[in-house]
Amino acid sequence: MTTIPCDAPFAPVLERPRIVLASPNLSRAMGGEALKALSVFLGYREMGLDVTQVTHARVQDELLEYGIDSGVVYVQDGPVQIWLHRTRLYWLLAVVDSWLLHRAVQQQIDASSPWLVHFTSPISPNRISFPIRGAPVVIGPLNGNILHPPSLMFRESRGKRAGSWLMWPVQRVSRLLFRGKLHARLFVSGGERTAQALELGGCRREQMVVVLNSGIDPRLRDHPRITHEGTNWNFVFLGRLVRYKACDLVIRALTRVPLARLEIIGDGPDGAHLRALAEREGVADRVTFSPYSTERGALFERLRAFRGFVFPTLAEASGTVIQEAMMLGLPAVCVDWGGPQMLLDPDTGILIPPHGEDAIVAGLADAMAQLATDPTLAEDYSRKARARAEEAGYDWPHVLRAWIGLYDRLLEEIGSARRIAPALAAAIGTHASNLCESMSSLIG
Repeated sequence: MTTIPCDAPFAPVLERPRIVLASPNLSRAMGGEALKALSVFLGYREMGLDVTQVTHARVQDELLEYGIDSGVVYVQDGPVQIWLHRTRLYWLLAVVDSWLLHRAVQQQIDASSPWLVHFTSPISPNRISFPIRGAPVVIGPLNGNILHPPSLMFRESRGKRAGSWLMWPVQRVSRLLFRGKLHARLFVSGGERTAQALELGGCRREQMVVVLNSGIDPRLRDHPRITHEGTNWNFVFLGRLVRYKACDLVIRALTRVPLARLEIIGDGPDGAHLRALAEREGVADRVTFSPYSTERGALFERLRAFRGFVFPTLAEASGTVIQEAMMLGLPAVCVDWGGPQMLLDPDTGILIPPHGEDAIVAGLADAMAQLATDPTLAEDYSRKARARAEEAGYDWPHVLRAWIGLYDRLLEEIGSARRIAPALAAAIGTHASNLCESMSSLIG
């Protein structure tokens, strides 16, 4: 992927490109897809795009708290949506919400003739999309269609397993009734599994472009790499405390490495279970639970105390936290599956084969013991991971500019005389430092 440094020079500005972004939610508090969509909107606006964001009204109060009082079109939640939510008809609610969002986007197109429309979420390749007329459409980055490894499917929820069984008939019906994706350029970050799901829905490979799923805090690019000397038995798990992230396997691994200490940073429904597990395994005195904080700058400094990041997630579609660890130079230990498998390789981190719980526990223990006692090994992972992160352009400004380059390819293919990158050149050069600062402020 082409990357452009934050201070790169550009040509004079010609005309401010008009882009419509669409996402069901735009929120820092919601995290995940909603935070990514918010990051894209604010990043593009800071870069000088004449951008309009379409989203649902449920996030309006939060956006006003951030001082975002313009450039957003809100889709109101009506009595039908409220009733569907109360009756838990979530699948039908998703259809209604999507139709209302697409209708609002179409109204913006009819009123302002934008250069391009980009649906930044939802990211699932199985979610429905309605046709849009009057402007080229980008959807994604699409990710998902990920289940636990075969040897660990017993940990998968019944709902996810049922969804995997229904995916084929649902996608076949979707390609007949909801044809929006069939005529769009699709950004794909979920690898082959996502591409296959899209093909089931009637999409073609030539529509798909592989991109990074999201960006990370721009401050990390200038953050001194964590260096590793001597023996260090301190490790960290950072993420939501939910079952599929498999923090329980790290706690079990501690019984095999009696000198190792683990700090678990995060919140979630699995917290009480993990605390009880640490007590039962007799390692509670070596496990510290810390709440997640949005003060990311302080967190990055705090991570310098650790020898490695242990994150054996079993159904991670992407892995932004792994990108952060790589940029920091904190060696990552993950399961060789899903998002971690696409981000790491044997040179940049430790990947444990997904051959069952006991095998993963043993692999985690071995990895912690090796990293703790071999600073040369840890330093090698640190240097190579940081180099990979810088080369790939993991920070938000690089990611957004790469996407703009792909927009221009689409505009060229359809014969449009407009190009977004040249038109934004001077604006990006003027606002580059502001973009880095605003993205950092957004993330915390």
